[in-house]
Amino acid sequence: MEINKKRYNDLDSFFKIKFKKKIIRLPLDGGFTCPNRDGTISREGCIFCSDRGAGEWTLGADFSIPSQIRDQKSKLSKPGRKEGYLAYFQNFTNTYGEVHRLRDLYEGALAEDDIVGIALATRGDCLSDEVLDLLADLNQKTFLIVELGMQSVNPRTIDLINRGYDHEVFDKAVVKLKNLGINVLVHIIVGLPYETYEDWMEDVDYINRRKLRGVKIHNLFVEKDSRLMNFYEKNNLSYLMTREDYVKILAAILRRLDKDIVINRLTGDGIREKIAYPDWSKNKAGILSSLDKYMKDKNYRQGDLWTI
Repeated sequence: MEINKKRYNDLDSFFKIKFKKKIIRLPLDGGFTCPNRDGTISREGCIFCSDRGAGEWTLGADFSIPSQIRDQKSKLSKPGRKEGYLAYFQNFTNTYGEVHRLRDLYEGALAEDDIVGIALATRGDCLSDEVLDLLADLNQKTFLIVELGMQSVNPRTIDLINRGYDHEVFDKAVVKLKNLGINVLVHIIVGLPYETYEDWMEDVDYINRRKLRGVKIHNLFVEKDSRLMNFYEKNNLSYLMTREDYVKILAAILRRLDKDIVINRLTGDGIREKIAYPDWSKNKAGILSSLDKYMKDKNYRQGDLWTI
């Protein structure tokens, strides 16, 4: 927490303390789909999900995992810096497939030079007993993070975004992973239609209650010609949240979060040219610098409002 002089428990500092060097996440495309895309549950996906399922920053599944790793290293590494890498299976549902294929993909990534661990983005309804056995084995061999797209604990919001399964299923998955000693990280989105400050605080309270390892906080942005944009237009909705609003909400979330929870992300990460609105979401650095200044000016820190 003190390495980068942040007023929250940032991921970069966490990694530097744990591994004694800079750790870079390498986004990888394992060629997965999703039960919310292939017709098992739906063919539409979550209302906010892009065509590549958050894989815009990957090289693509046409390339082997070793090739993708080499490509990402060439883009993200800095000569002379002491580095390690986290193999990050990012887009779609990365535990959705035959277990033998999953094992081959994960172990293939871990066999590459300087890979210190693996992160798997997935869904709470795609963690069969066989997959959990594989993850438990993997967790004994390397540093493992399982990322779950919670987005909200509000059942009306879960239905609206077409997540495809309820919070009870999600929560059972969290408990199973934690019982195996696996690091669990969840995503939440600030700004989903009809949600309020109270909803975001409910998300925070759930994260604290389950003592999760990490969180990614995304501001909602609306992409051009997307289902989400169509939803806004069909329902005559306006996107009213400003950058200043979002910074204040972030600060409130951080203050209420357990100080030991690692903050993995504080903004969305869309392609600038595809974002219809808000324009301020295109400037990640501006959001983060505004947050740093706001928390410093107010003398706020992560967890200063957290109660057990």
